[in-house]
Amino acid sequence: MARAKSSSSSSRESINPHFPHSSSDLSTDLQLGLSISASRPQVQPERLQQVVAEEENECNSATFFVKVYMEGIPIGRKLNILAHDGYHDMIRTLDHMFNTNILWAEAEVEGLQYESCHVLTYEDREGDWMMVGDVPWEMFLSTVRRLKITKC
Repeated sequence: MARAKSSSSSSRESINPHFPHSSSDLSTDLQLGLSISASRPQVQPERLQQVVAEEENECNSATFFVKVYMEGIPIGRKLNILAHDGYHDMIRTLDHMFNTNILWAEAEVEGLQYESCHVLTYEDREGDWMMVGDVPWEMFLSTVRRLKITKC
């Protein structure tokens, strides 16, 4: 019986002298992680869900920042144009941001003191300065490069 054991042991060693384990021993070694593996590290499901949610938020939150300059103020500010629903919403934000009354193509000037108002213009792709509100909102979004608030 000892002879049979030694012959099976020697036959395994003769098949692969560098790896003298049986196939059952090999699976144990693999389960213990003792062999070289090309598999990637496991990602926790919670972390994977968090990463997917972050990527979805980044895709859904579109931003398009333009610089806004006001005459007499040396430093411009950035404004996310896509955070606004249209001209009225954007003008309301700029009025609050610069603490002024802004005139634009559709503005109503009744009751406003003309001296305290400012005009809002924008630079388009060709470098021309246009009055804000002279084109539909969607066209404005595709051409605006920066905004300028000047005194009347």
